[in-house]
Amino acid sequence: MIRLSPLLKISSRSLQTSSIFSSALPLNNSQLAPFYTANLVSNSRYAFASDPRGNRPGSEDKNALGTDKKVFDPEGNEFKDPMKTEEENEKEDEASFQNENKRSIYFFLVASMGLIGGYAIMQMNAMREEKKSIKSQKITYTGKADIGGPWKLLDMQGNVVTDKDMKGSYYLIYFGFCNCPDICPISLQKLSKALEHIRRMPESKYLKLKTLFVSVDPDRDTPERMAKFLSHFDKSIIALKGRSNDDPELRATMNKFRIYATKIELDEAPKKPGDKKPYTLDHTIITYLMDDNNEFVTHLGSSLSDRDLAQIIVDSVLTREREKSRGMSN
Repeated sequence: MIRLSPLLKISSRSLQTSSIFSSALPLNNSQLAPFYTANLVSNSRYAFASDPRGNRPGSEDKNALGTDKKVFDPEGNEFKDPMKTEEENEKEDEASFQNENKRSIYFFLVASMGLIGGYAIMQMNAMREEKKSIKSQKITYTGKADIGGPWKLLDMQGNVVTDKDMKGSYYLIYFGFCNCPDICPISLQKLSKALEHIRRMPESKYLKLKTLFVSVDPDRDTPERMAKFLSHFDKSIIALKGRSNDDPELRATMNKFRIYATKIELDEAPKKPGDKKPYTLDHTIITYLMDDNNEFVTHLGSSLSDRDLAQIIVDSVLTREREKSRGMSN
């Protein structure tokens, strides 16, 4: 029979006691944290025996108390793992502090980006709503524009034509000159296409419309030149002019329609001896729609397309006619 030494007997008893403790206390490490903190030794030095299960603090991949949370002693000091050196604990604290700072900065950046993005979306939505409201609003003008009035010019045969000859017809009036390199041809081309669109519209049978082209450069725009120039556009366009660039009747007509024309001399020599120095004209680019009583209806800007021009002309004429009908009934 083999006898055990006293030391081995003591170890055996210890193991049995530990086993009994372990089975009697089915606790996890987080539940044992108070047990550890209650046995902290003074002078910031900690000594631990095995817990009732035989586990040493720090044996798991957690803190020394086997819990994920920080543990503090009764004085409020954070528990430090006794299995690590003071330098390791300091490094761990510094890394934890840096991680917390990084998280704070990250959350701050995310929140800032969210606020900026939200503000930008709000502004974009506000701009869209503003544009929609502007488009949906119908602007109504009151009063009478001081544009137009009595005028007197000449046709290509030298006959006098006045505003009274337009009585009973709506008319479009545009001012330009034949030597215009681009603006006048483009404007007249759009007007010509607009007139074609109007003729195809069912409302055209209710419209009586004329179109006038008034030269602001009669010194060079002879009847032959004007006829050739206008041959590229709608055949219904009527050409009118003054006796000269300084003709008082022409100047008075331009003033009444708020048309300005400025001569700009070119840095070129005359083509023939005795000819005037070459020049061009800078002038107002606009078309006016007048009613059958020679009163201003609306203006048509150069940025409008030919289809827009046609629709605005028709709508404006029909609106004016409805206004006249209501006025007569009242």
